[in-house]
Amino acid sequence: MSLERNIKFNDDNSITIDGIKYIPEKRHTGIEEPAKHQTIYYCDKGCAMEDAYNPSIYGYDYLIGQITTDKQLAIDRERATRIRFALEKYAAEHNAEPIDWTDSNSYKYRIVYDSYANTLRLDGAYCTKHDAIYFDSGQTAKNAIEAVGEEDVLWLYRDYQPYLNAFKVGEATGGDGKDD
Repeated sequence: MSLERNIKFNDDNSITIDGIKYIPEKRHTGIEEPAKHQTIYYCDKGCAMEDAYNPSIYGYDYLIGQITTDKQLAIDRERATRIRFALEKYAAEHNAEPIDWTDSNSYKYRIVYDSYANTLRLDGAYCTKHDAIYFDSGQTAKNAIEAVGEEDVLWLYRDYQPYLNAFKVGEATGGDGKDD
């Protein structure tokens, strides 16, 4: 008895095994590319808008993440963009000088969410850069949270999901409280 199988990966993302075609189930994320004429959502000056997807009209908007296939996700994505921009603007206006990643003797501060303590905290780094907004001091970062609004910043770091079901949400289940 031979254990060899004839497996083929097809251009349509299906797989053929021994002549039987298997089509993987797609998970609804809200950011998958819509089919032509599928209902899409986007926000225009704070208002959720609905339309039928036409790639010649909305193709670029899709590529830059401005349309979704889920209305609440479109609203949340706009809110996250507004909050993130406000934090970036605060850093740009209040950091004493540009962040210098070549200087490993000075700390750079970013805002993070601590799921164990269920709170925002500041994380200092001197040589590792993440996709985050950096502040020249812990005080500047604290002032940014206050200026933008702690509730909004907490929502961005704790509750915002960039696509449907990106993270499990709920009560923290423990841990040792140490940094990861």
